[in-house]
Amino acid sequence: FLRSFRDESRAEGKVEGRAEGKAEGRAEGLAEGRTKGRAKTVRELLRLRGIAVSEAFPANVPGFAEASVEVAAAAALACESEEDFRARILGG
Repeated sequence: FLRSFRDESRAEGKVEGRAEGKAEGRAEGLAEGRTKGRAKTVRELLRLRGIAVSEAFPANVPGFAEASVEVAAAAALACESEEDFRARILGG
């Protein structure tokens, strides 16, 4: 009886674990996709304004992944350089 109960509990745990893992993976994937899309948009805005950025941009900008699209776009439209963009993102 105990063995069957233990086996059943393990099976339920595996199902729950898989469901949680899929949900977490989906959320992480969506967040990563949004960050990549935001990065592409910001790079294009800066390119159109004639502002050159480093190869590592925007991965080298602390807080970029957490910044909203509105904050990132506003910083891209107002900044004069990559360093200025970084300061505007950090300032929030």
